[in-house]
Amino acid sequence: MLRIEMLPAAHGDCLWIEYGSGPAVHRILIDGGPAHTYPSLRDRILRLPADERRFELLVITHVDADHIEGVIRLLLDAEVLNCRFDRIWFNGRDQLNAVPDPAGEPLGAVQGEILGVLIADYEARAGTRVWNLGFEHALAAIDRRQAALPVADLPGGCRLTLLSPDHERLLFLKDRWKKELDRARIASGDVAALRARLAASRSLRPLGDVLGAEDDQEEAEAMADRHEFPEDDDSDLGAALEDTLGRGSGEPGADAPHGGDTSAANGSSIALLLEYPAAAPTARLLLAGDAWPAVLEASIATLVPEPDGRLAIDAFKLPHHGSVANLNTALLARLRCRHYLVSTSGALFRHPHKRALDLILEQHAGPGNPTLHFNYLTRCTAPWSERSDQRRRGYRAVHPKGHALAF
Repeated sequence: MLRIEMLPAAHGDCLWIEYGSGPAVHRILIDGGPAHTYPSLRDRILRLPADERRFELLVITHVDADHIEGVIRLLLDAEVLNCRFDRIWFNGRDQLNAVPDPAGEPLGAVQGEILGVLIADYEARAGTRVWNLGFEHALAAIDRRQAALPVADLPGGCRLTLLSPDHERLLFLKDRWKKELDRARIASGDVAALRARLAASRSLRPLGDVLGAEDDQEEAEAMADRHEFPEDDDSDLGAALEDTLGRGSGEPGADAPHGGDTSAANGSSIALLLEYPAAAPTARLLLAGDAWPAVLEASIATLVPEPDGRLAIDAFKLPHHGSVANLNTALLARLRCRHYLVSTSGALFRHPHKRALDLILEQHAGPGNPTLHFNYLTRCTAPWSERSDQRRRGYRAVHPKGHALAF
């Protein structure tokens, strides 16, 4: 059994994956959504018995607020929730500084460095190393000089192949973080200043295993239903790079070129090919985070070197919530897929873009007709709920909130 849930995370990602069966169910969590949707993730954790709140892996794909903030709140809550992680994959300050860099200047970003402090705190409490466990040099990145992509095998027979980022993309991000730290007036590695900034944050407070979170959750859901997310709901930690955190004029609009994403943070996103069971996979998922299509295409070419070859997958979690800037014909020409997952309410950036999903329907080469899976039904995702359009173009779409897909 392999099951993936797209938890309701507004304009962000929060993916809950389970594999195995009976008492041997294993779990992976990828991203935590923005701060205000954390109660959905917390509630999902609390539905598990206290002694089963264990994850083989927690992945924080990159530093954008709609992926990282819920994880910050979760790590603040982890001890009281009895929530345990055997591995945590995230490229923070130490990992960026470990990439061979001719410039050689150590840099970092405010939220990324805060998360690094919390991961180190978690390791100290757990008494074991979890940070980027399974990667050489504790760096979740691809060295293109190597013939093979990094691979990690998890207990229970799950195999993960790293498709993004590569060293070049991490250096690109590193070069753009200095401005954020300078604006925040925080020196890289200043743990006391980072803890003070976190303590002063209104949006990143922990909730714990206590009553009182329901109000937060109800308000978050009401805002999603009304499609009313204020432009500044991502963070109250201070100014953020437009390019790095995906805010401001740097966010590609619906008329952007296909595959034209230039966001340094998105380029640094961890993307994975998940195969289960590893010995003879019956399910393959491409979990793309917000990765650049050119990076994904280069990795797929490593796995399938034939010029016209396609990577056969069962489901593709679209990069960057279905942004036109993160999909192009060249990438789709490398895939054979049936299920396409879109994680977004459409808040803030009005994802998914119509031209992106049109391209998927035009280029689809999987077995049978394509199925689009959404985790919200809002005015941004409603156009694909029209049965007449589905019949005319030969696709199917499902929209249940917090949608789950099983293989």
